[in-house]
This record gives sequence, C-alpha cells and structure tokens, in this order.
Amino acid sequence: MDDKFFVGIARISLFFRQSRSLKDKRSVLQSLKQKLRNEGWSVVEVGHQDDFKRAFLGFSYVASSAHALDLAFDKVSGHLIGNFEVVSKTRELLEFEADPSFDDSSLTRSILGDVDD
Repeated sequence: MDDKFFVGIARISLFFRQSRSLKDKRSVLQSLKQKLRNEGWSVVEVGHQDDFKRAFLGFSYVASSAHALDLAFDKVSGHLIGNFEVVSKTRELLEFEADPSFDDSSLTRSILGDVDD
C-alpha cells in the first residue's frame, strides 16, 4: 500500500478590464471561485481586494495521486475564461508520505492517555 498524498497549490493574478466597480469585479470573481470550489478546490482571494481592476487568488487541492492532481489542474484551465485576463499563474505540487513511526497502538495510547498499571 502506498501511503502518499499530493497537494496542489496554485496562484493566479487576474485583470478585470471591463470592471467599473468592486461590485462588478466581485460578481465575476464569485462565479469563478464557486466553479473552482465545485471541482474540489479550496479558494481564497489573497490580494487586491480593494482594487476593482485586479485580483490575486490562491487555491489548493489534495489528491491521492499525482495524476489525479494533474487532472484537477487541467480542469482549472477551463474555468480561466471570462470577463478577466490571466496576468500570471503558477502551480506547485507537493508530495507527502505517511509518518512511518505512526501505528495504531500509539493512537490508542494517545486517546486513552498514559495510564499507569
């Protein structure tokens, strides 16, 4: 059994050429964020919240394989079309392994606490 998981982290910078107000930007941005959330991504606007022409989003995804993560990243590209321009985008893939020192008996001890006989 392969005890690994993968985390994808992405950042995109967006420009809203046709936006005239924060309300315009937020309606477009809310739609994009919801589409990404529907695909299983965690999404947050991390910059330019008070600028109605720009936005900076950070989002992440957890998968059991690198292939599944690549497929999730590919789906994101399909959502990056709308009333905005993608100025820049970056992505990272992190791989984690299970802690080899973890076993069920240590879990039982921590739940019950250390009890002296």
